[in-house]
Amino acid sequence: MVRGFFLVLIFFSVFIPVHCFPQESPYTLESIVVTATRSPTKIIEVPANVSIISKEQIEEKGVRTLSDVFKDEQGIFARSLLGNPKFSAVDIRGFGESAPQNSLFLVDGRRVNDINLSYVDLMQVPIEMIERIEIYRGPASALYGDNAIGGVINILLKKGEGKPSVIAGVNTGSYDLYNPYLGASGKQGAFSYNILTSSYDTTGYRHNNDLSAKDVFGSFSYQFPAFLTLNLKAGHHTDNYGLPGPLSAYELRTGIYDRKDASTPLDRGNTEDNFVDLEAVVKASDTVQVSVGAAYRKRHTSFHYDPNVNGMSWDAMRRFETMSLTPKITVKEDIFSLKNTLVAGIDYYYSPSRSVDSGSGADSNTNINKTEWGFYINDELFIMKNLLFSAGYRLAKVKYDFDYTDNTGALAPIDDFVKKDKDAWRVGLNYIISEQGNVFVNFATGFRFPVTDEYFSPFSVPPINENLEPHTVKEIDIGVRYNFTKYLGASVTGFYGRHKNEIYYNPLTFQNSNYGKTKRQGIESTLFWIIVPGLRLDLGYTYLDAVFDGDDLDGNRVPMVPANKFNAAFSWAIDALTLTFSSQYVGDRYMTSDITNSFPKMGGFTVCDLSAVYKWKGFKITGAVKNIFNREYSEYGVVSNATVMQYYYPSPERNYLLGVQYTYQF
Repeated sequence: MVRGFFLVLIFFSVFIPVHCFPQESPYTLESIVVTATRSPTKIIEVPANVSIISKEQIEEKGVRTLSDVFKDEQGIFARSLLGNPKFSAVDIRGFGESAPQNSLFLVDGRRVNDINLSYVDLMQVPIEMIERIEIYRGPASALYGDNAIGGVINILLKKGEGKPSVIAGVNTGSYDLYNPYLGASGKQGAFSYNILTSSYDTTGYRHNNDLSAKDVFGSFSYQFPAFLTLNLKAGHHTDNYGLPGPLSAYELRTGIYDRKDASTPLDRGNTEDNFVDLEAVVKASDTVQVSVGAAYRKRHTSFHYDPNVNGMSWDAMRRFETMSLTPKITVKEDIFSLKNTLVAGIDYYYSPSRSVDSGSGADSNTNINKTEWGFYINDELFIMKNLLFSAGYRLAKVKYDFDYTDNTGALAPIDDFVKKDKDAWRVGLNYIISEQGNVFVNFATGFRFPVTDEYFSPFSVPPINENLEPHTVKEIDIGVRYNFTKYLGASVTGFYGRHKNEIYYNPLTFQNSNYGKTKRQGIESTLFWIIVPGLRLDLGYTYLDAVFDGDDLDGNRVPMVPANKFNAAFSWAIDALTLTFSSQYVGDRYMTSDITNSFPKMGGFTVCDLSAVYKWKGFKITGAVKNIFNREYSEYGVVSNATVMQYYYPSPERNYLLGVQYTYQF
């Protein structure tokens, strides 16, 4: 099958007329981002390592999951627990097992991180709905508060434009993948709309690795005359999936289990998630804009862990609701003829949750309600024509209300609360070098409050650990972005951060605890080169030193964080055809829970992919081969101190994707 795919690529390359077109730089410095300041700002004016992934770049890669999109980004380590889009973690600047809680995800500015230990559910955002993705690396708590200690990823959705159009497509491939979708978009006068419904079904790489999901997603906007715009987004998601479990090094080495086998063949999980998001934007004057966002989300998950394998039975249900109110004012008013932009606002979130756990000696009901509010202000001032000064501050307060009942009567009920407050600030200087680049320095502090599952565990005594402290950081970033010509450019950012009270799971006590001190330092670098019109080379390298700083663990590496990552991609545009060959190297790393660095490291791996995208009139045909050289590797692994054993979650071997899409415009 691989040979046939290569023959198809050779056919396209040889027999299609070669009229290559110039490719735009993916690092256009005049591009506008909103994530860096919570207002539209040119990348060249941002004193931080910020990048954009456009919808065209996503199309070129021929990917179907957001996890695959982020794998090529410097400073980011993306991994999948089960080899499918359901359990995918995106780790900005190396937090290992706690990555989902230390990287903030937004969809058009709406927070999508859960208040518990759940992974951000990336499969709920259909690829076809994405206009672009903005990535901010480094502490952004001053702007966004909780979860933003490592960075922020903002997924911006397409808006309906032009005449009504209908999009229909289907993707198929390895592991019985069946992924149809149907959508409509357009703009009629002041009203715009974009609607998409899709399903995703696969048997998965491993046994009991199946996934079945359905999504409906809608984005609507109405612009009233003169000054008011209303934006409405809503979505519905359901899924059902298998949980194949990890495989031990001994089981794999002796052949007790094959890489595709499941150690837990009867464990299952399911999700239902609904949200509605309404925003009103008022243009009060030429220099003042006020927006008010309100959102509601309800998420229900349940798991069944069967006792047939290890004798442990556990059924768990989690229900979360989140109500938010986020008013904001933006003022673009010169100060003594100096260009100035001020953004200020309040973020309020109320999140009640309910947990029901039963089995293996546990039978409990737990209600944890989290209330959080934060006030923030950020200012961008040109103190000279090419010198920009920025400063921001946030004050945040959070309260957790605990209500725990042990239905067995073994433990006393708990009715208590915990209050925490933190502030964060940042200052930066950014010097703009003509229109070709900029040099910046940025100092920021950040924080992360514990999530509900870090306070609570049904298997620990006591079940609620009220002694957890928020995780804090102080970090400095220095970087440069520069385009030598239209066809050649590069960026380099160095950072150094000192962390305190980083939160981790202690498998010996079944509770979460605080590390003393940790530190992270590293380099993130990229280079693009349009070798000839139509042929582009992209390179990325990340060096990251994440270690414990003091106490008995001094000098040990933080688990699941590789020191090196390298990416390379060749993209060749030939009229309507784009071919992309990409390669990713991820260095070795210690496994989750190996804080003493006592076990052998997980070996590094190199994975190569090949994709082809062909467009003709309203058709788009996508073909891809993932893991071309059939590498056997694991993106995720964990150690057990109880069994003194390493456990792996095997990643898929060579696999294929074929997609057909048609867009009809009325």
